[in-house]
Amino acid sequence: MNFLKNTVRLLIALCFVAMSHSVSLAADIEDVPEGFWAQKAVIDCLNRGYFRLDSNSRFYPNGTIERAEFLNSLLKVIESEDVQQGANINFKDVTPNSRYLKDIEISKSLGMIYGYPDKTFKPKEAITRSEATSVLANISRVNMEDKSILDKFEDTKEIPVWALNSYAKAVNENLYVNYPDPSKFTPQSKMTRAEAAVLFAKMSQDIDTMKSRYKLGEEDVLLREETLLTYNKAPRTKVKIYNNKKVIEAGNVIIAHPTHELDTKTVKKNSTFSFVAPEDLYTEEGTLLYQKGARFDARVHRVKNRLWVNKQNKALFIFDYAHYPNDTEKEMAAVAYTTNKGNVVYVTDANSKKKYRESAKTLSKGDFLLKYVDRLIPVVKTKAKPSEDMYLLLTGDLIIPNNPDL
Repeated sequence: MNFLKNTVRLLIALCFVAMSHSVSLAADIEDVPEGFWAQKAVIDCLNRGYFRLDSNSRFYPNGTIERAEFLNSLLKVIESEDVQQGANINFKDVTPNSRYLKDIEISKSLGMIYGYPDKTFKPKEAITRSEATSVLANISRVNMEDKSILDKFEDTKEIPVWALNSYAKAVNENLYVNYPDPSKFTPQSKMTRAEAAVLFAKMSQDIDTMKSRYKLGEEDVLLREETLLTYNKAPRTKVKIYNNKKVIEAGNVIIAHPTHELDTKTVKKNSTFSFVAPEDLYTEEGTLLYQKGARFDARVHRVKNRLWVNKQNKALFIFDYAHYPNDTEKEMAAVAYTTNKGNVVYVTDANSKKKYRESAKTLSKGDFLLKYVDRLIPVVKTKAKPSEDMYLLLTGDLIIPNNPDL
């Protein structure tokens, strides 16, 4: 394909590597029914992390998509968030505090956007089909002198002059959407979220083909660092996004629910328990780390019985394996960090109490927890229910392969 041939150098240089492609029909999307014209593309984009559902599991396929939001998703498609911002943007309506400032800077530095003549970008305005087509076409530096490829469409005359070259390239590479009438572009209409998903899914398939052809992604390439704020007392919050995996660094805290009720009065040493992710886990920047249902297996390494009737036992849970929804299994290292109230119980024997109190004065809380995590005795309150949050402190990096089923 001409698009791939003319952009491969740019894609390789910028590490434009997509995740492996697989559609999961298990996605629970409230407003995208079975048989919806763009269902497959929507599911694909959600699995790849280009979009996310709202709290009610809705995608709003017929809703419009803002110009800045379109860029945010597109940069995820081409895996370019790690590109250094070299462009000095001077859009009057984009401030240093703008949510999508980095996306706009990167997009301009790549020559994907130029803004309006009045020096505005209008980040919150709904993007039109012409504008979206132009942005995608700007990824390729090819100029389509012959516009006759557009003659077969009924409304070619409605395409703005500045977008004619973009549409010619788009049709040449089948990178456009003309639903529901294949004979019309309706270039001035607002692009819907479903239409954007179809474009991004097409791009992903082309990039997957390129990745296979040029054998990209065989070595680890750090693309960017993102933030995980699952728990405000977590010692660390950093997540590293690579071309072929995601790494939640040691010191982060993730949340899981026990699959069965736990009663620390009856827990035995060496017994095993499973915990599951109660919901999809995303970074603050919107990258999907793993899906709801990911399972974490733990063994009880220590049980400290309490003599008093009204006191609960202490059970030390150490997590060894993570199982993702597609049956991928990865080793992990984690402990049950806190009770549902956020309390951590430390070792209190006579030989160590003073030592750790002194250490806590000189080290930051995060470094203290990481350095002495092997001396902590995390506890589970008596009869923890399956619906209760358990906080798991990662004592080793949690590695998640780039697979949309995770």
